[in-house]
Amino acid sequence: MGKRKLATMDLAERIAQTTSAALIQSSNHRDLLDIIDTLRSQGVSHYVDLPQIIVCGSQSSGKSSTLEALSGISFPTAEGLCTRFATELVLRRSDEPGIRVHIQPGAGRSEEERIKLARFSVETSDESDFPNIIESAKKVMGLTGDSDEDSDDENTFSTDVLRIESSSPTAPNLTLVDLPGLFNAGDSYQSEDDADMVQNLVVSYMKQRRSIILAVITADNPFANQPVTKFARFIDPSGKRTLGLITKPDKIDKGSESERYYVELAQNRNVKLSLGWHVLRNKSHTTADDTMEERDEREASFFKESVWGQSLDASQLGVKPLRERLRKVLWQQIKEGLPGVKSDVQSGIKDCENKLQQLGKARSTKREKHTYLQRISSRLSTTVRAAIDGVYADRFFESFPGYADALERRLRAKVQLILSDYAEQMRTDGHALEIVENGLTPIRTESPQRYMMRESYLKVVGELMIECRGRELPGTFNPLVVGDLFSRQCKPWEAITQKLVEQIHEAVAATFNRAVSEICDQNTTSRLMKRHIQPCLHLFRKHLKVKVDELLLPHLTIHPITYDDYLTMTVQETQTARHNRKFDRLSQKSCGVTAGSASPNPYDKIQLKKLLQDLKFGTRPDVEEYSASLAADVAAAYYQVALKKFIDDVSVNAVETCLIQRLPDVFSPDVVWDLSDEVIEVLGSEDDSTVKERIALTQKLETLEKGLHDLDAFTVRTGGTGAVGDFD
Repeated sequence: MGKRKLATMDLAERIAQTTSAALIQSSNHRDLLDIIDTLRSQGVSHYVDLPQIIVCGSQSSGKSSTLEALSGISFPTAEGLCTRFATELVLRRSDEPGIRVHIQPGAGRSEEERIKLARFSVETSDESDFPNIIESAKKVMGLTGDSDEDSDDENTFSTDVLRIESSSPTAPNLTLVDLPGLFNAGDSYQSEDDADMVQNLVVSYMKQRRSIILAVITADNPFANQPVTKFARFIDPSGKRTLGLITKPDKIDKGSESERYYVELAQNRNVKLSLGWHVLRNKSHTTADDTMEERDEREASFFKESVWGQSLDASQLGVKPLRERLRKVLWQQIKEGLPGVKSDVQSGIKDCENKLQQLGKARSTKREKHTYLQRISSRLSTTVRAAIDGVYADRFFESFPGYADALERRLRAKVQLILSDYAEQMRTDGHALEIVENGLTPIRTESPQRYMMRESYLKVVGELMIECRGRELPGTFNPLVVGDLFSRQCKPWEAITQKLVEQIHEAVAATFNRAVSEICDQNTTSRLMKRHIQPCLHLFRKHLKVKVDELLLPHLTIHPITYDDYLTMTVQETQTARHNRKFDRLSQKSCGVTAGSASPNPYDKIQLKKLLQDLKFGTRPDVEEYSASLAADVAAAYYQVALKKFIDDVSVNAVETCLIQRLPDVFSPDVVWDLSDEVIEVLGSEDDSTVKERIALTQKLETLEKGLHDLDAFTVRTGGTGAVGDFD
């Protein structure tokens, strides 16, 4: 007796524990849905993609009947509702039945309109009042139901969202977003422009990466005529977040090709979706007055007696399994997406704060405008100084995807790259003519320079020596001929260096534009760049060009002067190498050996005599040829000396001194302090777009901060992790 009583108590206790656990899980499930619904009602969905189920389909596809079957609320089926605005349907289980309807203003509404729309809030426990409530909401939104001439100023479509909160003892814990029905042709209620609006809205919801797409298609219309699945497959090609719903299966002939097609579709054999397909039989005009119980009975009877019930699993048929599928799908989507939602909200807050800092505080007085410009100048000077010093610790210099963007910010790195390329181009393309030694080939065959063999070049030098002849004795040359040869060779320097000036100027302008655009608002950036910074940079460029011309002038007009012993060393090395090559050629020709090969047989007196004779006549000097050769060698050596010095002079004395080191002073605090009242007014004033942007950002920041507060509170409530357990 005692054991039986104890066993009975244990069973009762286990039942109580199981019931308690189920209630806790159900409560957690509802809390999880509520936190997302709260974020959506606050307008967070305007800025952050929220986990949601969106109901999409063409007009007359059975969307309204589907919502009625899921919620138990009779939605108006006449033209108007489905083509006017999005509807958020919040279904919650509760002991007390009731319906609450209010409007969530669209993102483009003015503050006055938002207040007006927010005042609309209706509660009722009588479902028969629902159609009248919908009509009242349409009027508040400024929508018209016809195309009367008197309604030209009214809208036919709204970006506002109608929020319907329905609670009852049998309601599932579920939230759906019903979107306007897609259509192609306009009529007296809706135009073709409205069709584009609806399509853009539906597609925008589909593109939200946390949206589950409930794609509704009707079986009594050819699949190809229903665009919803085309959009869904384009946006979600893998079908990972699309659930297909086939309605009106009773409207097609039994055993027909159409029936077989849609049955195969529901079996996921045609258009394959990871979430699969579901089939629903809804009310028709003849059964419009059926109660929900009668509707469910008709549906169950239809599937039991049709090919649908024979071909598909019971979990794919009817409204009750659909509720469960949607609940599970939404539950999983929210669980997986909630951490990302919080991260996106935090990123949005950070972005708003940065942009508001760029806009600065509202400024109407001269002092406020001057203070705003002082703040800009302080940050800009610091940023530019870091950019030219190559100290990239500030967040401005973060390396974003795309190498070019990083170089535009990191000015020193960009300048170093430009100057390195400049030096390489000067070395390869800076000389007008490349002289090729006899028996050798050009070093850079891809170079665009003109080539000339040295034997021919010496003839040109000889002619120039005649043109430059002064009082020098026969067999010698006028030193001025070296200057003429060098002047001819360095002609390309000017064009290459002028190109360098433009590249440096563009790099500097790009860095300033990047820096200013991140420090202040767009309008201030435009005015500051156009009216102050660009004129300063143009002036610096002018000074840089003058300095480059100054550095170039001695090389073009003054006789070569240098005290660098590299010149004599280069001439010596050049002539020694040429002499060795000539000696080896003669030796090879005479006895088949060179200085670097095995020695000839010392006892072969005939061969040795021939070698000595060849060397005697082969190395006999020609005074005029020697003079031309020496002049050419000295000019070539001096070119190398002058080239290195000119590259360094341009890099340091021109680019660095005349431009780079002067950049921090372009818009320094000292410059701002001396600005006239007129300039302060022009640069520091804000226009209407700036005021509107600040208001919009402030509103967005408040919305996101409130959303983050609710998310933090939910995290604390669920033990610090935001986890809510498994689906009940």
